[in-house]
Amino acid sequence: MMGSAARAEAPPDPAAAAARLIALAQDCIAARVARRALLLLLSALPAAFARPTHLRLARAALDPLRLVGRVQEFVLPNGDLALVWRGAADAAVAASMAALARLFADAGEGAPDPLALCRLLDLPADAGTLLHFVETSLRPATAPALAQTRRALDAVALAALEEALARADVARFVRRRPICAATAAGGFRKLWEKRFLSIEELAGVLAPGQAVAADPWLFRRLTRVLDRRMLALLAAPGELAGAGPFSLNLNVASILAPEFLRFDAALPSGLRRQVTLDLLTADILADPPAFLFARDFVRARGYRLLLRGVGVDLLEAAPLDRMGLDLLQLRWSPGLAETDPDWLGAPPERLVLARAASASAVGWGRLRGISLFQGVAAVPGGRG
Repeated sequence: MMGSAARAEAPPDPAAAAARLIALAQDCIAARVARRALLLLLSALPAAFARPTHLRLARAALDPLRLVGRVQEFVLPNGDLALVWRGAADAAVAASMAALARLFADAGEGAPDPLALCRLLDLPADAGTLLHFVETSLRPATAPALAQTRRALDAVALAALEEALARADVARFVRRRPICAATAAGGFRKLWEKRFLSIEELAGVLAPGQAVAADPWLFRRLTRVLDRRMLALLAAPGELAGAGPFSLNLNVASILAPEFLRFDAALPSGLRRQVTLDLLTADILADPPAFLFARDFVRARGYRLLLRGVGVDLLEAAPLDRMGLDLLQLRWSPGLAETDPDWLGAPPERLVLARAASASAVGWGRLRGISLFQGVAAVPGGRG
């Protein structure tokens, strides 16, 4: 009996509450079930106004909403609250907001605006925003790390690094990352894999203490060297035997280099049309005539072209059809959930959402019809 009483009095598990709220948001996305949610971001309160009395009053301000039928309450790991309900509750929402507005009315100058701590959300449209805040609550609070002092790469250091690269076995720095398609069952299946050399790991071994990306022009030259090493690896006898679809990050200049021709000649019959070449916007704009020549050459050979590393700020500047490209890799950031653009600049079926390891990224993408994701885990044998 004592054990049963102890279990009954055990405090709720915030991590489990966060998991349930993530599952609820994902269900709203999949089933298109309409719900409303109120987030109370108590973790954003200044320390002077986050004392136990303040927190108790802030939670009590939501009591009118707690009386709404079928309301669910979630206490998140960082102390934030989320209430989710179905149906109309305008009067209860107004009463709760009025109670919050009075919370610091007598606190004087410097008091926070309690209404700024609230987010009213409509699901599934705002599911990405909800998931972003839930995932933020799961991150442990850590003290800021001391910045590491690293020297910027200069021409002399770059020459030494290039010499080291010529002798190094770079095969151990090759990494693979799946590009997956969302399935009807809510999982993912791999369509192709990105192959690349990990510059961060490679620089840590061959150029410790050097900030290799600090100078964009020297870094660009370094990536061209790495392109040639990667192409040489792939052109080695037997390297591509039995290979499936894959993609490569390349500079425009690398496509015009002899190493690319040797790689092209080494590709097994039928694989070429399953290879995607990923180009950077900045590299394309640096030499448009070279890009146009390289584009026409590789498209005539059957390759697909992808524009990578595009943020929401560059979407309008990257029309795929006018550039003669097949796919656009949109880089996920929490800001996408906030800006929620209606126009993505390309049909959703031609977008790949990168850095999509979080539920908020996947939820945001699926709501907008995006089906290709980089950063999620594929389910072996998953069916669409």
